[in-house]
Amino acid sequence: MDEIESLYEWDAHVGQLAEMRERLRRRPQYPAAAQRLAANLLRDSAEDPLLDAMLRDAGHNVYAAGAIYLHACGEVTLARLKTFVAGFGLVSPGRARSLLNYMLHLGYLEPDPAASAPRRASYRVAPRFLASYRRHSASVLDALSVVEPAVGLIQKHLSAPGVFEALVTEQCDTFISGSSQPRPFAAVFRVFLHRLAGIQILHSLVAQATAFPPAGNIPFSISGAARRFKVSRAHVVRILKDANAEGFVALEPGVLRFTEAGLEVLDWFYTGRLCLNLACAARVVKANPQLRPPPAA
Repeated sequence: MDEIESLYEWDAHVGQLAEMRERLRRRPQYPAAAQRLAANLLRDSAEDPLLDAMLRDAGHNVYAAGAIYLHACGEVTLARLKTFVAGFGLVSPGRARSLLNYMLHLGYLEPDPAASAPRRASYRVAPRFLASYRRHSASVLDALSVVEPAVGLIQKHLSAPGVFEALVTEQCDTFISGSSQPRPFAAVFRVFLHRLAGIQILHSLVAQATAFPPAGNIPFSISGAARRFKVSRAHVVRILKDANAEGFVALEPGVLRFTEAGLEVLDWFYTGRLCLNLACAARVVKANPQLRPPPAA
């Protein structure tokens, strides 16, 4: 099987996610890909304020992805944003107007100057954020390429007409479909994913661990995490205490250790992110033959 055919093996419906997870666990590259994803997203946050605002929690990630998705599909309006947010199921559609205003404040969106007078409530993604999100997409693709090198075909052509748009449209459609799948670790959303900087703290622990899943004690500085992720020390302490109360981590002075339950959470989270994105990458390459090299003569 060549590299492109190997990538095509990931073109599966989200209903087969359990089987996809098992396939990924059998791949020796899986641990390196999970740690690469964590490290890449931390780097994106550190280097780009727009991406930092997006990657701080699951809600902000959904807002930003929604803006990019609607932009790729034609236009951004309040009504379309409500429909998109409802599809994910992570944020109430009733908050769509405040989310739209927040995205305008962050610089994700700007009024669409091409809209006619009756359509003043139409928006477009700001060019700066469009460039930022493209870099973010390249970071995710880079982690996927550890498992499937053929993903590099999308990386190489990400700036080509229609390729980025095809990728983000596929990603959002797939993740919306995936949102209906069972969530066996609901508490992890409350402890880490919905908390400001909670995802970043999780990524930092995975990225610095000597192995994946992380074994043994991991050094952790509360004050260092607070400075790095721009939150209070009390906020970091609450995240750690709640993670400990849920049985995800065991705490000792200056270090923490993921419990068996915590390791299951990490595996569930990273296999899900990697598998769904691999499925999207496979479909994009399949649907865009111009990405593939010409057959050998």
